[in-house]
Amino acid sequence: MRKSLKTLIVFLIIITMAFSWATFVLADTDAAGDPIYIPLRKIFEYAGSLVTWDEENRQIIVEHEDDTYIFFLMSNEAFKNEEAYELNFIIYVEDGRSYISYFDASFIFDDGTSHLSGTIMTAVLASLQLMDLASISGITVAVIDARAGYTWTHGFGYADVAKAIPVNDQTLFNLASISKTFTAVATMHLVEKGLLDLEKPVVTYLPDFSTLPDMAGNGDYEKITVRMLLSHASGLSPDIIASGVATSNGYLSDYMDGFLDTLEGMNMLSPEASVFTYANNAFTLLGVLVAELSGYDSYFDGFVDYTRKNIFDPAGMALTTFELGEAHKPYLAQPHKDATTGDTFLYYNALPAGGIYSNARDMARFMHMLLSGGTYDGTRILSEDSVKKMFEIQDYDFEEAPNFFVPHMRPGLGLLHSTGMDGFTHVGHGGNLIHYHSDMAFDPDSGIGVFVSTNSITGAGIERILSSAILQTAVYEKTGTLKVPEPDYSVVPIELTPEELKDYEGIYVMAGAGEFVQLIVAQDEVLYMLNLSGFPFPLSLIPLSDGSFINPDLGLRLWFEDMFGELVMFMGEVKGYMIGGRLDVETYQAVESIEILVGVYEAVLDEGYVSIAGYVEIGVDENGISYLRLYALHGQTPISPIIYIDDLTYSGGVPIEFLIDGDDIFVTFSGGTFKKIS
Repeated sequence: MRKSLKTLIVFLIIITMAFSWATFVLADTDAAGDPIYIPLRKIFEYAGSLVTWDEENRQIIVEHEDDTYIFFLMSNEAFKNEEAYELNFIIYVEDGRSYISYFDASFIFDDGTSHLSGTIMTAVLASLQLMDLASISGITVAVIDARAGYTWTHGFGYADVAKAIPVNDQTLFNLASISKTFTAVATMHLVEKGLLDLEKPVVTYLPDFSTLPDMAGNGDYEKITVRMLLSHASGLSPDIIASGVATSNGYLSDYMDGFLDTLEGMNMLSPEASVFTYANNAFTLLGVLVAELSGYDSYFDGFVDYTRKNIFDPAGMALTTFELGEAHKPYLAQPHKDATTGDTFLYYNALPAGGIYSNARDMARFMHMLLSGGTYDGTRILSEDSVKKMFEIQDYDFEEAPNFFVPHMRPGLGLLHSTGMDGFTHVGHGGNLIHYHSDMAFDPDSGIGVFVSTNSITGAGIERILSSAILQTAVYEKTGTLKVPEPDYSVVPIELTPEELKDYEGIYVMAGAGEFVQLIVAQDEVLYMLNLSGFPFPLSLIPLSDGSFINPDLGLRLWFEDMFGELVMFMGEVKGYMIGGRLDVETYQAVESIEILVGVYEAVLDEGYVSIAGYVEIGVDENGISYLRLYALHGQTPISPIIYIDDLTYSGGVPIEFLIDGDDIFVTFSGGTFKKIS
């Protein structure tokens, strides 16, 4: 029960923070004006400091970085390196534990002279609070102001809980999909050298590249351009979940070296340049392209070598790498299930899409480079024009495709423009791979950049919340303004007839959700949302005069819009975050022949191979919808409706094919094969 309650609390905090950037901004007192206190030992030990209790002199000694602090119980007297000074508030004691005020603790992490001191206070408090609430073993943070040449980095918690190794600014984390931004930089290098044209088809440079049309027979791989790959508009099948993408016994160079052969047998998800389809495979293909045009025999080794020589070394990113070696391992943040439990390390072989390792120190340099027009410390890494193109929103205007992308996420070249539920828009890239969750967020107008990374499964989603809170605080602190829409105070609740409310009823599928969401009009003539992850009770939705609905308990705003004949649900104050669409239930209704296929399937793997999805469930829900559910290694269980094609073929966007071999049944999709076990 306690674990479920904690999960619900974290969910509520994430929702609250997503709607209100000010949750952690510059707050060092509560509503009554009293100081906010935090456990003294925890805050400093999380930051890698040594805390000891001197019983004889009744004093607390903290060795933090190069400084030694002495504090006294129930007193505001203190010493820093034997020099006396006064705290703003006393060291408070309760139930045998000592507490220091957030205000005083934050000045130990930052002396208050920086123009972003409030931001650092926010970063410290938010990191510690979210680590505790979400049971995260370690977090690293970097904040930079490229205009002022300012950098602040820090680590919290543990790189290795079992060995009590703290996180610092050199601790290496897997940054997962932030790799794509580096792959884009490498690609733009080739453009600058005249070896590559963004508008030319990929087959111009990789004649062996091919892939199949989508399930409807649409799409032509020969028309996929380099720019489409960089902006997630290629239509390629987005992912491979097995087939060597992850291994447990070392890197598998054959994954990249044989990638063109792998793509040859996969269907496109959609026609080229038709919709925004986030595709890991597109960036792995770009990495192959970089190595090929740079003259390497091995795509794997070539991509590793090219990025080291042309990005990491010139930028002084001493520990950043796409291939971990013995020299890197002492710095590695070990993977953890949560704040106390370690887990097995895996190698991710799709290097250009998600294989990079870096730290706060190096990422600060990379962010400075991008926000300074391609230079760092006098060294040019990329041309100013190339950086500008990377940041530009890529809107397609082809006759055969609508000019439409996911409203809250629009692509640049290797970067994404994201709008939060509060309406704040930033540029950057996130990354999630089982244990590691990272986010890099920029505000180009102010020159502010923020990087956050965690090494626990439980950190999923926290990195985005934390980076956004820090970035918005920094922008506001530096500029005095924040570009978010003003609330419309004229909006009031209205009444809709039961018939009008019923227009919104239905089953909705939410991207990445563990259940389908249902909207119903109950007997009390109120519209309710059921099965929202984390909530065991229905959420009432009250109609408002601006056409939105609000749940009064959470302040959760929902909007509905007809798009291409489908009712789509949005979230947020500015209708910026698309969360799902209403299903045509008849299309996904289970057919009788699915009964033999229903069950749980286990991944079939070669020795040393790891599937991102360990198990798959084929089933029929209470509404008669046939579905496929993944049981992923990161603990999430996303569900997707599937469409019947024939008795052994379904579509869930990608082809889902079954094979019956005697008493055994197998299902194959996205490069993974699973055997029915129950």
